[in-house]
Amino acid sequence: MRRVVLTILSAALLVWPASASASPGDEPMDRLVALVVERLDTADVVAAAKWAAANERGIEPTIDDPAREAEVYDAMARFGNSRDLPENRVRQVFFGQIEANKTVQRGLMVRWRFDPAAAPSTPADLVSVRPIIDRVNIEILDELAAHRAELTAPDCAERLARSVFGVFAAGKSDALHQAALVRAAASLCPA
Repeated sequence: MRRVVLTILSAALLVWPASASASPGDEPMDRLVALVVERLDTADVVAAAKWAAANERGIEPTIDDPAREAEVYDAMARFGNSRDLPENRVRQVFFGQIEANKTVQRGLMVRWRFDPAAAPSTPADLVSVRPIIDRVNIEILDELAAHRAELTAPDCAERLARSVFGVFAAGKSDALHQAALVRAAASLCPA
């Protein structure tokens, strides 16, 4: 089912006419998609911090952090429970967010390997970005609870496509971040 949602969302984004994009705030899920974008924006800082830390130690950067990911899944499941959100649903959504974030990290690190001059010279510390991720995670949960009906409706992927296309139409993201946004948004509709 996950593949079906991703396919529908991707197809809708490819064929959606630019003239059909809604104004920001017109779609019920615009706020949720904006939060997903805000969370994805942290991937650049996370990648830069991991890149710098690995270079200092003379090792390959590690993107996957199973222990930290498990902490996020468990914490979000607990917080989701207080919003009457099913645990498996919350874990599905945050799996999508984390995987999308790692997509950006991997893409940036490949770019930096081939163009070391493009690598950040003064990356931020991960400690500075974690409070942002934690805040956005809670706000995503709040939006999941607020838009439960839209997110479980048969037209969920189409509604999300309108909101995601609005982000693309704004022209503020590159192909890497757009692909990651599609990945993250696909997890918002139940499998």
